[in-house]
Amino acid sequence: MTNIANDKRMIPEGTLLMLYSLRDGKRLFLTLEAGRQFSTLHGQLHHDEIARMGFGEKVSSHLGVEFLILRPTLYELIMHVPRSTQIVYPKDAGYILMKLGLRNGDRMIEAGTGSGALTIAFAYSVGPEGRVSTYEKRIDLLNKAIRNLELAGIRDYVETNNEDVEIEPFKEEGVDAVFFDIREPDGSLIHAHRSLRRGGTIGFILPTMNQVIQVVGRIEAIGFVDVEVTELMIRHYKTTPERMRPNDRMVGHTGYLVFARKALTESVNEGSL
Repeated sequence: MTNIANDKRMIPEGTLLMLYSLRDGKRLFLTLEAGRQFSTLHGQLHHDEIARMGFGEKVSSHLGVEFLILRPTLYELIMHVPRSTQIVYPKDAGYILMKLGLRNGDRMIEAGTGSGALTIAFAYSVGPEGRVSTYEKRIDLLNKAIRNLELAGIRDYVETNNEDVEIEPFKEEGVDAVFFDIREPDGSLIHAHRSLRRGGTIGFILPTMNQVIQVVGRIEAIGFVDVEVTELMIRHYKTTPERMRPNDRMVGHTGYLVFARKALTESVNEGSL
């Protein structure tokens, strides 16, 4: 058995990488482990050989199919994590990260972990010095999210909580941002206001306009300002130069995004809830 840790040319053991099939464009993910084989529809590949080749190089399966060895982007991680629930798509995730203003060292709360795709994006933004505290009431979803966080290599930046935020208040104080990806955030809004630092940002992704109207009214009554409501759509194009045109299908409406800032005042009209 080859000890891949002893070869300085190699990708370190334990590294998550992506294999891009030059035959059909399929993307496959694996974590390097010395001595193991990786089985695909196009043949077997040896972890040790992949490690010796390095990123950007080609490796061939025993059937002669070539794969390009790549470091997966955040986009690819989000789109390919194992999931049991609808994920927040990268088109929304990128805007969410910018609107929340997350950076290394920040602390934030996520309500609704789901499969952990957005949690990965949050952790990439605040790590390695910051932390994400994520809450999920379903233990089966939380366990899957934890496995996805470990796969992405950012588990250490995330504190996971198996709690229902509609019942229990957040335990964190003075956080930089709070984001909700749950159907009924109303009961947690006052807790979010208390956990946020002054000037901190709150965000939501909501499936219906009825919920948007309700949430906007509540957060304004509590003491949030600079409220924004938006939705994003993205359209890909066929890349054949002779027939360049939009794809027949596009990623249209996936959810309404709502953002606001905690005002400098600490006064909260709890009766509005």
